Amino acid sequence: MNIKVPAEELSEYMFEYHLDNDLGAAEKFYVAHTTREALRAFKHTCRKNHLHAHGLKISRWNRWRGEWEKLKDFSSSLRPELN
Repeated sequence: MNIKVPAEELSEYMFEYHLDNDLGAAEKFYVAHTTREALRAFKHTCRKNHLHAHGLKISRWNRWRGEWEKLKDFSSSLRPELN
């Protein structure tokens, strides 16, 4: 008997952040199964490229509504350690 395991759905995540003393915001996009997985990818990118990101906001694309849903906003609270 062949049992099919349902595949986890992939979602698109947007990370909005600031670098050092820049006034403008930057964005990076990741496709991942979970927010935690997308955050790990973002942290890896920051370490690899020696980016010092702050003011982080994480959103997930809701394809049914056609809009970004805000998930986390670290811009005014304690920021996560990204490096």
